[in-house]
Amino acid sequence: MRTRLQLGVLTLLFLTAGWFTMNSKAANDNHPHAEKLKNEDGSWRFSNHLVDETSPYLLQHAHNPVDWHPWGQAAFDEARERDVPIFLSVGYSTCYWCHVMERQVFEDPDIAAKMNELFVCVKVDREERPDVDDIYMMATQLMTGSGGWPMSVFLTPPGAAGEDDPGLKPFWAGTYIPPTPQHGRPSFPMVLDGLSGAWHEQRDDIIEQGNKLADAVSLALVKQGEPGPVDASMIQAATDQLLNMYDRGHGGFGNAPKFPQPAYLDFLLAVYENNPADALWQVIGHTLEKMARGGMYDQVGGGFHRYSTDERWLVPHFEKMLYDNAQLVELYARALEKKPTDASAALYERVIRESCDYVLREMTDPTGAFWSAQDAEVNAREGENYVWTESQVRDAIEDTVLADLAIKMYGLNHGPNFQDPHDPASSPVNVLYLPVPLADLNAKSGGKMSAMLDKRREINTALKAVRDQRDQPGTDDKSLLSWNGMMIAALADAGRVLDEPKYTDAAALAADAVLAHMTSDNGGLFRTMRQGEAKIPAFLEDYAWFTHGLLALHHAQPDQTKWLELAKHYTRAAQERFGADTGGYYDTLADQRDLFVRVRGVHDGAIPSANGRMIHNQLSLYELTDDAHWLDRAEKDLRSFADPLARSGAGMVQMQAALLRALELDPARFGDSAQVAMATQASEALADQPVTVNVEPAAPVFKDGVAEITVTLDIHPDFHINSHEPSQEFLIPTTLTLANADGYELDVKYAEPVLESYDYADEPLSVFHGRVRFHVTLRQAPGTIGTLPADTVLLLNYQACTTSACLQPATERIPLTAAGD
Repeated sequence: MRTRLQLGVLTLLFLTAGWFTMNSKAANDNHPHAEKLKNEDGSWRFSNHLVDETSPYLLQHAHNPVDWHPWGQAAFDEARERDVPIFLSVGYSTCYWCHVMERQVFEDPDIAAKMNELFVCVKVDREERPDVDDIYMMATQLMTGSGGWPMSVFLTPPGAAGEDDPGLKPFWAGTYIPPTPQHGRPSFPMVLDGLSGAWHEQRDDIIEQGNKLADAVSLALVKQGEPGPVDASMIQAATDQLLNMYDRGHGGFGNAPKFPQPAYLDFLLAVYENNPADALWQVIGHTLEKMARGGMYDQVGGGFHRYSTDERWLVPHFEKMLYDNAQLVELYARALEKKPTDASAALYERVIRESCDYVLREMTDPTGAFWSAQDAEVNAREGENYVWTESQVRDAIEDTVLADLAIKMYGLNHGPNFQDPHDPASSPVNVLYLPVPLADLNAKSGGKMSAMLDKRREINTALKAVRDQRDQPGTDDKSLLSWNGMMIAALADAGRVLDEPKYTDAAALAADAVLAHMTSDNGGLFRTMRQGEAKIPAFLEDYAWFTHGLLALHHAQPDQTKWLELAKHYTRAAQERFGADTGGYYDTLADQRDLFVRVRGVHDGAIPSANGRMIHNQLSLYELTDDAHWLDRAEKDLRSFADPLARSGAGMVQMQAALLRALELDPARFGDSAQVAMATQASEALADQPVTVNVEPAAPVFKDGVAEITVTLDIHPDFHINSHEPSQEFLIPTTLTLANADGYELDVKYAEPVLESYDYADEPLSVFHGRVRFHVTLRQAPGTIGTLPADTVLLLNYQACTTSACLQPATERIPLTAAGD
């Protein structure tokens, strides 16, 4: 976790300078924004310097009253000439809170006038310029302890510290800033007034702060280090870290919000190939199934949404990104190759086909390349086009029996599960998901599984036809090279694994589109293309991921030798343009004057590290050509990252997987290449659940408004859990609570804990182990009518630990239904 950088001027600005006062004029969010932006004849009242851009995100802001500039020399020169700071706003077209800040702040003519007077305002699409985003996001994280979009950063202008000063140093940063003061936070107009006042009266402090923050950003982002030895212990540490992060109840890693993290699972698949332990496959297979059955997966239209807002993969954040779907298709295709059972094979194939079909249907440019993303909101409502009520499903499906099946199949019989968090007055609705596997649903009907799948297709066809008539989310129709490389690889793998030529052909068509429209005269590539116009010299990630796509195409079409030759060419081009003398690669080209640091990224994010992908590409080229040059360079690159590989563990899983490949390809270069072991006690016990729960009776019987039940926990012998009253504050207590049961109260008599001593604790800990029973009393509040609601659950919260490691805190959901009074 990043720690906040302590910079004295921050406190000065907010607490002592007197610039931020609650009397500053704040924006009124109730005025009709759209009406203020247009003339009576419908023409735009305002236009700014973004009107000639190609990025959909920048074009969204082209008619704001803010005098936006694109990132570039013209904006920097104006800031120098006017002697005012730069306000940098970074976002992307499908970012929900970017839209909110635009509506509330940037479309307000009064706020815009203040912005134009006091600053030069610059808009950046983070997807077009990941280099700019990386640098100023690090500044935001160092300054505030967190980050996100929209990102709001104030920069020194060129010439601030003398004629030769290039400026662009960040001195204040945040994310969404409201138009009016909220929860003790200043409004955006107050921030503008305060920072402008400080610039004119405390300039030396501002410049000093900008220099300190720029130095801190440079230190954090340039992972040069000294080359050193690399070995299997690094892979082992990353494996153990992931296994301890694994959510046993719902799959995946960590708690809500839960991201799919395909790089984690891809790494564990590599470890599984090295050591096919059942416990490893439990983590992989369980997570793949839970994601595919959840609402994060678009059950009707195919494809994955960005992430789940809860730990169960149920309610998504509804935007869809090309890079997520590309990585997940490739992941499911790889899993299908490695260890499918009959049930998982059918599920994986369904996900692969439906996701590929979604991309070909909704995300494909006329050139054959692929678009970037689809929005989370429709008509300013989160996921409006994706959600359903039971009556809407029944209206969409004429066959009553089929409609009944759809209600059960997609969980609508369990009641609503979603309400727009930004519109509390809206009615609860349903995100569609599979509460039980289709095979289990079919077993109850006694029919053939093929017939169940036919019925699902018929249901989806009817629902999709109705959904297509609704207002649709906006699509960011620019093509980004790195994301296209990912999707080319995914389609090529899907076509090869499923023996489906249409997917392989689509991958080849997209690669040809890149070669036709996104290549430069100097043998290089462009980052982005929209409506046939390409621009921005490509970054390392573009070369690395496009090459990955070319290599996947070579595997799918080995008779087409051009793919391998192109992969060699662009790998050499990347080495020449981005290579560091000591090994590894910079993310950007040399001598970019608009960046104060040349980043050398190593950690995996939503887009895994380009350095890691370069090493994988070189290992693949060695395997395909037997040319030792490629392995030599991969070894040099790996050794250049020895220090972060040893320290960062799961933060660099893509490179850890490359290290594992290198160990297996040539053990003599790296020493012993023994199997990655399941070393920790927590890892060894993964095949068994740490805690199993039984409730008697499962349907409580109420007499005079009171019901008694017993909750029995069987705790695995290798584990213990903290008691309900832990002996130290930082420990997670074991608790039972009641959810979805208005009008009912819960009293719990917990078992007596035991005090046990452990090597890692200074004093004995209060814990449960073995078999323990909790006696629970349910009471119906006076005036409550009826029985327990159908979706009532007991929530058991606990954290399981061994003598040397703890798993992530877990929540077991135990359904309850009332048997009678």
